Amino acid sequence: MFCGTGNNGGDGFVVAQLALLAGMEVQVLLHGNPDSIQGDALIAYQEMIAVGTTTNAFSESLITQADILVDALFGTGLDRPISGQLAEQIQWLNQTKKPVLALDLPSGLNADTGAILGQAIQATHTCTFITRKLGLHTFQGSDTAGKVHYSRLFLPLDIIQSQSPAALNHSLKHWMNKLPERLASQHKGVAGTVCLVGGNNSMMGAIQLAGLASLKVGAGLVKVITHAEHTVAITQSIPELMCYQPKELMTQANLSNVVGIGPGLGLDDWGKKLYQQILDVPLPKVVDADALKLLALNPQQQSNWVLTPHPGEAALLLNITTPEIQADRVQAIKTLQQKYGGVIVLKGNGSLIYDGEHMEICLAGNPGMAVGGMGDVLTGTIATFIAQGLSLWDATCLGVSLHAHAGDVLAQQKGQPGILPSELASVMSQLMSYRD
Repeated sequence: MFCGTGNNGGDGFVVAQLALLAGMEVQVLLHGNPDSIQGDALIAYQEMIAVGTTTNAFSESLITQADILVDALFGTGLDRPISGQLAEQIQWLNQTKKPVLALDLPSGLNADTGAILGQAIQATHTCTFITRKLGLHTFQGSDTAGKVHYSRLFLPLDIIQSQSPAALNHSLKHWMNKLPERLASQHKGVAGTVCLVGGNNSMMGAIQLAGLASLKVGAGLVKVITHAEHTVAITQSIPELMCYQPKELMTQANLSNVVGIGPGLGLDDWGKKLYQQILDVPLPKVVDADALKLLALNPQQQSNWVLTPHPGEAALLLNITTPEIQADRVQAIKTLQQKYGGVIVLKGNGSLIYDGEHMEICLAGNPGMAVGGMGDVLTGTIATFIAQGLSLWDATCLGVSLHAHAGDVLAQQKGQPGILPSELASVMSQLMSYRD
C-alpha cells in the first residue's frame, strides 16, 4: 500500500484493514508525516494501527516482494506537479511492471484535465468513487488509469444528480434513436442531400472517404465538388458519388441540405476560393482539415456550423500551442466555441463535443484510429445526419459516437494496427442496423 496523508491516503488505510482482515499480508508505505493526518483519514489510520498494521518508509525490497501494489498517495486534491524524490520513486515503481490498483485516481493525474502533473502512477486498474472523473477518460488519463471501475459508494442518486456535470456520456443507441424512421414510402430526395467540397491535387482520397462515409450512413444523394481532372476517377471508384467541377459549386450547394468542406481542400488559391464561396452559403456546414486552417487565418463566428479540429488544428484556431490545448481540453473547447460559435468537436482521446451549453465526452475509440483519413470519414458522417434533419448537436454527437464505436469493432476484429478509414464506413453502416 502506498498511502499519502490526505483523504486518498485514508482510502488506502481502509483498504489495508480490509486486506489484513481477509488474511492477506499487508505492508503500508507512508509518504509524509503521520502527525499531519486529519479528519476521516485520521480515524481510518487509527483503526488500521489498531488491527495490527504498521507503516514503513519507501522500500524497494518490500515492493519487490509484493504481489500487488495499491496506490493511495494522491487523489483529486493534487494541485502541483510531483517532483524530486517522490517522482523518482514513482518512476521506479512503474518500471517494476507489477499490477497496480489506483484508488480514485492514479496519483499524479489531474482529475479534470487528464494531464500528468510531473510524474504519475501507471495503474492496471483504477477504482474511482462517487463520480466519474473526466480526467480518467481524456488526454493522458487512459494511458495511466488502466481499466476504470466506478462506484458511487452507496451515495443516494439524487445527491449526485443534483450536481452539474462537467460532461455527459450517452450510449450510441441513445443517439441513434434521434434519427427519423425510414418509411417504406421514402425516396432519395428525403434521405438527405450532402455537398462535399475538397480533394485538391494529391488529396483526392480525402474527399472520396468523406463521400463514402456519407453514402454508407444513409445519404440519399452525395455531391462532390473537386478538381475537374478528379471527377472521372472518383466516379469510377465510387459510382454512387455525383462529381462536379468547382464552377458548379453554388448551384449544387443550393440544391443540398448541408455542405461539408475541408477534406483534401488544400491551402492554395484553388482551396481558398472554394472556402470563401462556402462561407456565404446559408446552409449548415461541417468544417474540417484545411478549411479550419483557413478559418484560423481570418476568424469569424457562425451559429450554423460544426467545427471538427484535432488538437493541432485547435491550436491554430486559438493561436496557442498543441500542448496548451491538451493540458486543458475542456477549457480549450469552451474557448473555441465562444470564439467561433456553432458546435465544436475537439478530437482525440476522449473526444469532446460542446455547443456553448452542453458538453459530451465520447468514451469509445482506440489508438488504432490515429491514421490519416479518419477525420474525413467523420466529416461525411456528421454532414449526412444534419442533411437528414437532425440538429447540429444531435448529428454531431451521433456521428462522433458511431465513428468511435465502429473503430472499436474493427480493433476487436482485426487488432488496432492497420485499421483503415475506408473499412470504418462499412462498419458504421452495420452498426446502424442495430438501432432498435
